[in-house]
Amino acid sequence: MNRYVGLYPRAWRERYGDELQAVIEAERIGLRARLDLLRGAIDAHLHPEVPSPLPVAAAVTASALAVAHAVVLLAQPVPTDWPGYLDDALPLIIASVAALVPALIGLWLKLGDHDGAIGRLGIVLAIAGHVAWLAALLAALAHLAYGPVTALAASVAMAGTAALGIALVGHARLLLGALVAGAALAGIAPSGFGWPAFAAAWTGVAIVLLLDFGRRSGMDGGPRVA
Repeated sequence: MNRYVGLYPRAWRERYGDELQAVIEAERIGLRARLDLLRGAIDAHLHPEVPSPLPVAAAVTASALAVAHAVVLLAQPVPTDWPGYLDDALPLIIASVAALVPALIGLWLKLGDHDGAIGRLGIVLAIAGHVAWLAALLAALAHLAYGPVTALAASVAMAGTAALGIALVGHARLLLGALVAGAALAGIAPSGFGWPAFAAAWTGVAIVLLLDFGRRSGMDGGPRVA
């Protein structure tokens, strides 16, 4: 079990390592506890004494690229064909989807120990779906067949994102959860409306995360175990 403790940052281990080691040695560690240790290690890296800007930067980047993608599509004289992608704009949405992965992990970590079954299912579906969606978009960029695979991957990604939004609402993060769930609904809407709404929702998420980061940066806090 020492390898789980070793996943935590050095500063965290120096302060809490002995205590965690004692808990590990005193209790029977099952699958749930192992997952909590892994999540706690990620949380400790992303939320040290000085809050990490990574999830916030990822959300801001993803939202900016999504807005640029939506603007390019709206500027077209005719709507794009299903599933709503344009060759010239593909790099924008590819980069946006890639940036959403760390942003979603950051959102999940906000749930802490209270993620529940919905939160855990949501993050698994969201990450798996976004990775598959990213692979399908890269295939589209290479002019390979991608339509049905893209639709399925994006649907899984949006289902996971919606579950995360619901979990955040249940965790009293009403505005943030509503924006995340709204982004998920926009992601399965027709492209003419869906892409602008998707970009707007993620822009709202980025703004909320920026405000949260500003408040956290001005507060004293130590590393945490989720």
